[in-house]
Amino acid sequence: MSEEFLEYDVAVVGAGPAGSNAAYECAKNGYKVIILEEDPVVGVPVQCGEGLSCFALQHLDLKPNDEFISANISRLRIIFTNGNWMSVHDGGYELDRDKFDQFLVKRATDVGSDLYTSARVIEFNSEDKILKLTYKKKIIFVKAKIIIGADGPKSNIAAWSGLLQKEEWRDKLIRAYELKMEGVDVNGFDMYFDEDIAPDGYLWVFQKGDNVANVGIATTAKDTVNRLDRFIQQKKIDGKVIGKTAGAIPYKGPLEKTYADGVLIAGDAAGSTNPVFLGGISTAMQTGSLAGKTAVESLKADDYSAGFLSRYQKKWMKLPLADKSLLEAAKVMHAFTPEMWEKMGELVGKSDVTNITVLGKLRVVLKAFYPKYWILIPVVRYMPTVMKAFSITRKWGW
Repeated sequence: MSEEFLEYDVAVVGAGPAGSNAAYECAKNGYKVIILEEDPVVGVPVQCGEGLSCFALQHLDLKPNDEFISANISRLRIIFTNGNWMSVHDGGYELDRDKFDQFLVKRATDVGSDLYTSARVIEFNSEDKILKLTYKKKIIFVKAKIIIGADGPKSNIAAWSGLLQKEEWRDKLIRAYELKMEGVDVNGFDMYFDEDIAPDGYLWVFQKGDNVANVGIATTAKDTVNRLDRFIQQKKIDGKVIGKTAGAIPYKGPLEKTYADGVLIAGDAAGSTNPVFLGGISTAMQTGSLAGKTAVESLKADDYSAGFLSRYQKKWMKLPLADKSLLEAAKVMHAFTPEMWEKMGELVGKSDVTNITVLGKLRVVLKAFYPKYWILIPVVRYMPTVMKAFSITRKWGW
């Protein structure tokens, strides 16, 4: 193989929402940026439920666009094991995730970023900040002042930088499997918390378009395919499978450190997913933008030390989706037994809880567990935390 040497101010590994947003922030400030994407086509394969709230899109100064939106969503329901449900009316979108990723990366290239697809990074010299990659039957060495790792939940950049022990990280990933089905009539997003079928996670039926839905499962259990089939049969979901995907989602909080000398880690690579609903698009875009802005500050100061770059983590840990209440709330929810979820469903019936007060929600919980109040002892302690987590999640978590 022939060899080539390239030099940039910033090298971004991964062209998902985190990587593209980081590249955009750097390139629009006049810096030389390269984006390295392992797959031949940005956004393919899709490994995502594809939901995003209106608030999250607006916060990042992005306007809804038919180019990447497949459905407008106005309702999210949590459906209990007995068939009852509670709904929250909040605006959002079901994306065409591949087109959304392509939209974001085009925004980055439009301001000057170079994009290399089918570019597989195989080594990283963390001392000299040199990436070694294969590209079009060539070996390319890319030297950069700052490397931004946005290369997914099993991030090589984080591992090579000493920020991630892969053996330990595997315990922090939850398995996800999803079918795209035609002939499924659903209006909005339906979420099912069923610890019997999906321990530590949940199942979903998300409106994708007219008569099309994403039907999926996220769980720590290994047999995701059989468990999703069981759910589909149980709920009598009769549709034709027109696509399928699988992946891994960080669900136990972020990496302890997301920076090193000349290195920043963003998106799923940083473990920034919301542990309540496992949404990662919003957090990826936010952490990616902050990583890009921090890189710009670093370049202006000509300081690429871990000490200088630590400001990145301080910034993103102040974001709503880094709030510790989210992780604590997820633990409480998954401690609920099927009986507890069923009792909650019996009381709630079929209702919209969008505007129920905190006191009203507390009454719902107390009545749901009557007369077994002792069950609530470990739960009541975390009630303010759970309420706070759901308040954050309504805006940011999907």
